[in-house]
Amino acid sequence: MPGRSRRTSPVFMIVALALTAAAGSGLAATAQSRRDFDVVARRYTFKVSGSEAAEIHVSQNDLVHVTLSTDDIPHSFTIDEAPYRLMKRAEPGKPVSFDFRADAPGRFRFYCNLTIEDRCKEMHGTLVVDPKR
Repeated sequence: MPGRSRRTSPVFMIVALALTAAAGSGLAATAQSRRDFDVVARRYTFKVSGSEAAEIHVSQNDLVHVTLSTDDIPHSFTIDEAPYRLMKRAEPGKPVSFDFRADAPGRFRFYCNLTIEDRCKEMHGTLVVDPKR
């Protein structure tokens, strides 16, 4: 009706504020992204997602998903520095997938810790976690 002012219901305001807060928290959650990497271990190197560089580069708080595969002999993906402490082993033709949260910034060495062949100890790469901004 003309001339009447609209009053906003207190219930409407509470619901609107709750929805706004929920949407805001959803935006914060999407700031943490999932990063997928294919790591191929082959005598005597690692290749990460098709690159010759054995480097996994992520941002702090990313969820890191790694699929480790090999087609020659068993190999491992090992990080023994805190906080990551990972050791996953792949057999030829049997890839293994795993996830971890990149919650600590820095550079962390990964390597093959198996002793099937002496040169396995030459296999190494780097996890680089950039600090959040």
